[in-house]
Amino acid sequence: MKKLKVRSLLNPFTQIAGYQALGWGVAGIAVSILLSYLSGWHYHGLLHYGPAPNPAWWCFVAEHLIIWLVPAILFYVGGLILSRSRIRIVDILGTVAFAQLPFIGMGLFNFLPPMQYLLKFNADTSPVALLAKPEFLLAVWLSLFSFIFVIWVLYWMFKALQVSCNLKGSRLGILYAIAVLGGDTLCRLLISQCYK
Repeated sequence: MKKLKVRSLLNPFTQIAGYQALGWGVAGIAVSILLSYLSGWHYHGLLHYGPAPNPAWWCFVAEHLIIWLVPAILFYVGGLILSRSRIRIVDILGTVAFAQLPFIGMGLFNFLPPMQYLLKFNADTSPVALLAKPEFLLAVWLSLFSFIFVIWVLYWMFKALQVSCNLKGSRLGILYAIAVLGGDTLCRLLISQCYK
């Protein structure tokens, strides 16, 4: 039983896919949007987050939809090209949305006072003055720790691609690298339009 739970945690997509994964994933995205809005933390891309100049609610919605849909679409198109299996868009959308559930943990983490301090510090402050502030140093360490949630999402997205597109080896690695790195760049370009 314990082995099954660990296996499910490492790769939930052997147990959940399709509309069930999509339902859980969309619910998770909604919670993540709310937490981001309340904490003030923005997602600038799939791998980037922090303060941003637009506090409007629709900006947080757009950010989360972009970081979900861009990699999902890249996975789908790449899967159609590289996989010999039948690819269903609902499986891709569902597993990628579900893979982003750890962003809820990150959203909660961003309410910690040092993380809130990072949102409010003055960028014109000299580096020496910043390093003298214990709040800043603690916030930097905590932000490094919070990167665990990003790693978790990236790991689950790898498993989502592997299972939903039935890919292995170099095809899996190449498509994943292109979708994540290229997807992050594309997400950043699209999201930057929300700040104009």
